Amino acid sequence: MTTPARALAVLPASTGVLVIGAGLAGLCAAIAAREAGASVVLLDAAPEARLGGNARHGRNIRCAHATETEVQRDAYPVAEFAADLGRLAGADPGLAAVLAQGSADLADWLMAQGVRLEPWAEGHLPYSRRTVFLRGGGQAMVNALLRRARTLGVALFSEARVEALDPALLDPAATRPFEIVVARPGGAHKIAAGAVVLAAGGTVPDHPHIVNRGTPEQAGAPVLWALGAGARAAGRPGDGHFVAVDARAPKADAGIVSRVDGMHLGLVLGADGQRFYDEAAVTSPARHSVAARALRARTDPRGWIVLGAEAARALPPLLLAPIRATSARLLAEECGIDPAGLTTTLTTPFDPPRSVAPDLTPPFHAIPIVPGLGFSRHGLAIDAQARVQLQESGVAPRFFAAGTAVCGAVLGEGYLSGAGLAIAAVFGRIAGQAAAQTVGPGDAAPAMLRSETVPCVEATPQSAARALNICNTCGFCTGLCAVFPAAGRRPALTPGDLRHLAHLCHDCRSCLHDCQYAPPHALSVNLPATLAAARVAEYRGEGRGAIWLFFACLIGLPLAALICLPWAVLFGAQTGPGAFYAVLPHPLMAGGAGGVFGFALLVLAFRLARYWRASRGPGAPVTLSALRRGLADALSLRNLGDCEDRDGALGQGRRHAHHLLAGGFLLTFLATVAGFFAHLAGHPAPYPVLSAPVLLGTLGGLSMLAGLLLFTRGGRAIVLPKSAKLARIDRFARVQLATLAGTGLALLALRETPLMGLALLLHLGAVAGFALLLPFGKLAHGAFRTLSLIRHAAEEARLLDKRRRPPA
Repeated sequence: MTTPARALAVLPASTGVLVIGAGLAGLCAAIAAREAGASVVLLDAAPEARLGGNARHGRNIRCAHATETEVQRDAYPVAEFAADLGRLAGADPGLAAVLAQGSADLADWLMAQGVRLEPWAEGHLPYSRRTVFLRGGGQAMVNALLRRARTLGVALFSEARVEALDPALLDPAATRPFEIVVARPGGAHKIAAGAVVLAAGGTVPDHPHIVNRGTPEQAGAPVLWALGAGARAAGRPGDGHFVAVDARAPKADAGIVSRVDGMHLGLVLGADGQRFYDEAAVTSPARHSVAARALRARTDPRGWIVLGAEAARALPPLLLAPIRATSARLLAEECGIDPAGLTTTLTTPFDPPRSVAPDLTPPFHAIPIVPGLGFSRHGLAIDAQARVQLQESGVAPRFFAAGTAVCGAVLGEGYLSGAGLAIAAVFGRIAGQAAAQTVGPGDAAPAMLRSETVPCVEATPQSAARALNICNTCGFCTGLCAVFPAAGRRPALTPGDLRHLAHLCHDCRSCLHDCQYAPPHALSVNLPATLAAARVAEYRGEGRGAIWLFFACLIGLPLAALICLPWAVLFGAQTGPGAFYAVLPHPLMAGGAGGVFGFALLVLAFRLARYWRASRGPGAPVTLSALRRGLADALSLRNLGDCEDRDGALGQGRRHAHHLLAGGFLLTFLATVAGFFAHLAGHPAPYPVLSAPVLLGTLGGLSMLAGLLLFTRGGRAIVLPKSAKLARIDRFARVQLATLAGTGLALLALRETPLMGLALLLHLGAVAGFALLLPFGKLAHGAFRTLSLIRHAAEEARLLDKRRRPPA
């Protein structure tokens, strides 16, 4: 939802460069034009949450490079990229050369804008020398480019739909500014621009059974207007890059997770129950587009992938489970397939012949499929400066196009992995720079507020499996943190797997902001919330009963002393060695502490042992090296070191707050150990101010309070959106720690006054309540997380060993 400040932002009356469309091409054009000195207004019809267009659903970009880099293997020379493009039917050789050359510095340029690319040495990527991979996927790239555009002073307006373009755009002799009519929630506005860059996507087929995998705002109206007004067309109407998608997925903006698989494992049938191509002829990744082309060639482009039981078990993670039936007749009824046609197909020799016999053992499974458009290849012809070409001859000197609108001009009727995003970025930069040269310098826009586009939702432990299945189907976030590669090794997502992944998550929220399926998307993936809900289910000591128990221990011990002890003892000024034991005898104090801590440690050890067994997953031996790595990750909080939201890096505040709390707690533990040895040496408490127990305890208490204060005042790096239930649990945990530290420091300050007795009993009550609840509450999560990190380190070590092992 747009904030009031965002809604009140006024569209300026004029600008130097007007960019229509805030996808990758539009963002690159706006940034390049602004870096060249022009004033820039960037418009997009989408709401804030969908800014970025189809680029949000991208993962890798094809880039030429002469030598191996941190983000790209081996070499992929410019000439080889151009040659790959030259093999495509209808590709423009001149534009292909521009694309190949322009991609050579693209990775460096993107990283300079704040886009993070994933290093191949981390081991989460398939081998590729032709493409670079976006860390966090396309949404993360869009977030970075939006930040960069705003920082440079680009005036960005969402929910701004262009209603009318100026006919003078296609008049080579026009000299006046162009007038563009823009519809916004408050009404229609006009804006004058010296140059216009059209980057609003391509055309989308109007067919009930052909879906748009990209954003619903990509309707192609500006492109169709330009073609009707005299721009030269490139590509065939209706042509584009299609893949087979699940017919049950959202009809727009579903991206990669809507893609289906298994066509090569079974049969692909139409509504008549008949096959229409050899499904097993192509088993490479091209099978997805081969199936889509076969569907589009039919009058009714609906289809179903029919699989036997064994083939269904071989499927990779999919957004939706296949439809299951015990017989062909029941499957036909469930799917809407002609029963006679299906029965005939399953019981007679295959026509067309099948190169590899499929598994068709009942029970049968079916996935309904339709063609899904990734990007259009019908659009505008441009020259090497991204100027729109005219039907008669020549170019429109101040009208530029980039992105999907020019894919047909560059690719013809072909496709190369990662080329779509490369076209958007390369020609977006060219268009922005060329447009800025035609209008000259201009002022930057004032800073504009942005709205929070990823609201938090309440989640349940059951929703974790659904969210993680979508994550496994997508696969864009493998480099963000340990959760995603670990989830990929656990496609079954058993309850034990979910527990492991929940504790492996450090709740930094980077994946939430990098996810194109986060709320308000129809799939509503909020993985941090769902994993937090799964962790909450582990806690047994965070309800009202636990709160009552803690405060009963805190208050109960002083109350009991008020009743049972003479007030002269309780409120006497006890000083010197052994003063504490005048209030509470040492055997009682030591026995009580030993009892509650012994109980806590036994229960916690029991729960951790059960957790270790339940979270076994694929299993991996815990070597000494893996143990060291897991412990180092736990102590250093390495997974909190590289976190960001849509406004940028979150900094180290949350990490520092955790270290202060954990370090303070460790110091207080060491103070207790030092006191134990001092007592054995014949030096009873209280100890001198400069003694080890007092110094360690004081530093520990102050460190804990400092960590709690940092959590409270840490800004967006720490105060993050979360569920109301988890917020209550966090508050209670902080109350426990603050009470523990506060009563300890109060005891130090009051130990030579008449209030020493009450302060001692309050502190002992806080210690007892803390210990009794420790195995069941939020404060035990560090132990569970440490085990998860050790297991993860062991699994990663085993994979690394397999990659290093020479083939047999």
